[in-house]
This record gives sequence, structure tokens and C-alpha cells, in this order.
Amino acid sequence: MKVKLIPYDSYWHKAFEEESKPIKDILKGLLIDIYHIGSTAVEGLCSRPAIDMMAVVRDIAAVDEIEDSFESFGYECMGEFGITRRRYFRKQGDLSFNIHIFDVFSERDIIRHLAFKDYLRANPEDVAFYASLKISLAKRFPTDLEGYSIGKAAYINSIEEKAISWYINKYSIGNI
Repeated sequence: MKVKLIPYDSYWHKAFEEESKPIKDILKGLLIDIYHIGSTAVEGLCSRPAIDMMAVVRDIAAVDEIEDSFESFGYECMGEFGITRRRYFRKQGDLSFNIHIFDVFSERDIIRHLAFKDYLRANPEDVAFYASLKISLAKRFPTDLEGYSIGKAAYINSIEEKAISWYINKYSIGNI
């Protein structure tokens, strides 16, 4: 798969808002909240053209019972897709959408995603470094999405740990 990075686009927030409406309807009795996460949620950060959303629900098993509702909106069900207690759905297109669904008891995963986004929003020097890393990796792995992703992993992991500590301190939520 080709690794295509594009400059930050303020439209991404509107695309999240529009695409989250049917997701909210599908998850109506289960949904606690839905968030725009990932690179497209960070102003100034280049990204692959894919909006990542994280939905937090009351009961993850109940999501399995409504998979066909996601499919009717063009989403492909990917199951846990490597993360325990997550349900992952994707819809591919010129602008793709990924939904990461966690239940309320998956605190570490929920906070990890929110902290990463909020930390980058508050630290432009890390955004600049991350952007340059992504551009470098896209040039190095122009047709190898897995290589590109592996190349980002160590940096993402280091930022996530720093971001979680920052987030916990900022919101005084204690350890998770």
C-alpha cells in the first residue's frame, strides 16, 4: 500500500464531526463519548488521509451484535485487530475513516489515545519532530505501510509514555 502524507487540513475536524453522526446513531444506547484522535486531530501535523475516531462504550460485547449496522455505512469489521477489548472498523476511500471502540473499563487505552493527541497539541516542538519523522519514513518506505508504521513505533511509544504522565498530572486522575 502506498504511503501518502498530506499537509494538515482544517477540514479534517469537520469530516470527523460529519462521520461521527451515524456512528453515534449506531451506538446510541451504548455510547459514552466519541473523540477525534490521531494525527488528523493535531493542528499542523501532516497525516495520511485517514480520520481516526475513538468511541467509548458501556459494553464492548454489545458492539459485536451490531456489526452489520457499521457495514451498512461502508465499514469493514476487523475485530480486536491486535488490541484486546477493542473493536476496530475501517472505511477506505480518498479520505478513510477508522473507528477504535473501547469499553469504559479500557482506561489505559482510552487515556493513551487522548493523552497522545492532547500532548502533541500542547507541544509544537514534538509536532515538528514527529512531522519530519513521518516525512522521512514516507520517503524511505513509499510503498510499504508496514515499514512506515514500524519506523514510527519507537517514537510513538516514547511520546505516549511522556504524554500519559503529562495527562495524568494535568487532569489529576491518578495512575492507571
